[in-house]
Amino acid sequence: MRTLLKAVCPVAALLSLALVSARTVQAEDAPAAINPADFMKAMAEAGKPGAEHARLEPLVGNWDYTAKFWMDPNQPPVETQGTIERKWILGNRFLEEKIQGSSFDGQSKFEGIGLVGYDNGLKKYTSNFACSMGTGVCKGVGTANEKGDTFTFKTESYCPVFQKTMHGREVVRIESNDKIVFESYMTMGDQEVKMMEITTPRK
Repeated sequence: MRTLLKAVCPVAALLSLALVSARTVQAEDAPAAINPADFMKAMAEAGKPGAEHARLEPLVGNWDYTAKFWMDPNQPPVETQGTIERKWILGNRFLEEKIQGSSFDGQSKFEGIGLVGYDNGLKKYTSNFACSMGTGVCKGVGTANEKGDTFTFKTESYCPVFQKTMHGREVVRIESNDKIVFESYMTMGDQEVKMMEITTPRK
């Protein structure tokens, strides 16, 4: 019995020491109490739409589109058509876009939903897009040029063909109040390949 106690006691002591140390670390790392008024003030400031959000205003409205997809750079692109509706949601904090059109075969229906905004904390534009051709979401983080008529996003999405996450670049150019051009590129090895171009005249 004493042999067992001699064996158990050091282990128990070490466990107790570990628990005390863990509690001390947790206490030191524990966040300070947050004043509700300060919390609401910080949230209101972080969630306030500003000039960066206003730069997205030209994208609002109803549009027709023609999309070109390059499956093979040595062959003519596949073309599809459809419509895009964009509107402000959540108090002008995000642009919601709904896309309806035809798929690559020209017969199947295509649907997509996007969300574009500006993150005051990250100080970056953000984009998220999901469509009826997949179960993943294409995510983008980007910036606007000084003039505010061109937005460039670095993107990542899962590609079912290559079966891995692919990185790319998307460019949105506001050419006029009635025309917007969207370009999508994918990085393959050390090369950037143009995959898609969408021209959208306003309805």
